Amino acid sequence: MNVQHGGVSAQGLWRTRGYPTWFTADTATAVGVALRTLAITLLGYHISGSTVTAGWIGSASMVAQQVCSVFGGTFVDRHSRRTLIIVNALAGVLCWGTVFVLLGLNLMSVPTLLVISTASSAINGFLGSATDAALKEIIAITDYPKARSLNEGRDAMVNMSGSPISGFLYGIYPWLPFLLSALAYAIAGVAATRLPKHEAPHDEAGNSFIRAFTEGWSWTFRKPLLVISVAAISVLNFGINGIQYAIQLHLASAGTNATYIGFISTGVFLSMFVGALVSSRLSTRAPVGLTTCSAFAFVCIAMLPMVFTHNYWGILISNSVACFPFPIVNALLLGFIFAKAPESMQGRVSVALTVPCNILTAFCSAAAGSLLARWGFSVAVIVFLTLMALSAIAIWVYPPIRRIPKASDWDKISL
Repeated sequence: MNVQHGGVSAQGLWRTRGYPTWFTADTATAVGVALRTLAITLLGYHISGSTVTAGWIGSASMVAQQVCSVFGGTFVDRHSRRTLIIVNALAGVLCWGTVFVLLGLNLMSVPTLLVISTASSAINGFLGSATDAALKEIIAITDYPKARSLNEGRDAMVNMSGSPISGFLYGIYPWLPFLLSALAYAIAGVAATRLPKHEAPHDEAGNSFIRAFTEGWSWTFRKPLLVISVAAISVLNFGINGIQYAIQLHLASAGTNATYIGFISTGVFLSMFVGALVSSRLSTRAPVGLTTCSAFAFVCIAMLPMVFTHNYWGILISNSVACFPFPIVNALLLGFIFAKAPESMQGRVSVALTVPCNILTAFCSAAAGSLLARWGFSVAVIVFLTLMALSAIAIWVYPPIRRIPKASDWDKISL
């Protein structure tokens, strides 16, 4: 067994107290999300008959999540992360269980779906960073790249199967994916009760909430490397997620079978699963900077064929291949950032990174629906792809990102 700086080997992660339980709770949550995500898009389009309305349901939820995330990280850093994971899971049970009941009674409407989706996203935004923050309490810093690689592989497997299953279940009964999503959240909550108990984090010198909130954001944005990384990832996320929504809404409006629409996500996550396997092997050996820059360029090139074809199989292949590098970027670049962040600020730093990275993404669903309605699929892809190319250029021309070394050399540099 190789031990570095007090950490454990990859195999030893599973023998680390609390990690298997944490992984179970996080996986159950991922299953709950995977089963409901496509179903919400399909349900929104079905009950409204409009790609614009369906798009805005997704965007309203994302806006609520990002706004609440701004303050959620500070809240997470001041309370028991184990308790917050349980509360978040309970909220998922209540929200998606309610959708199941309303659909079963044929009482669902666009306003009701909007309210429930927005409420669920707001709660998840406020409490969701507790999961990643809790991981830092369980494993050693040097095991972070390996743990993130395992998470990426797990997410790919869940979503690879979750989307087509969601579409298939929705085709049987629209309420079925929401029922199973609620059950998955229930499993997550029960598993979280088995996590090791840690004292609620306390800020130094009795900091107030406002002071702790300010410290988290100022720590992050005093570091140019983080600012440039966040800006580039934010634009890339907007582009790639905009294309995902454009594909879903384009196929739904064309009358494509829901299961086939689900297979678009299967292709994405099959590709990401392969990327996660590669990431697991590269996580401690590859130079972070050059690998990240190459990944950004690869995504843009792989998306190009969709500008010229509306063919289902062409879309499926191009979109799938483009998503291959994402687990590698997450394990390397984000792994580096979180590994270098202080443990007492994990929640705040997580939010200070993820909120700006996803703030534009909150509007990509609405943007995709509007672009499709006005100019069609090809123009929508061109708009999103242009933004992705700009993000790739930005990250290539900034030397400090290109020079981030492999994981074994992280202790030699600072943020």
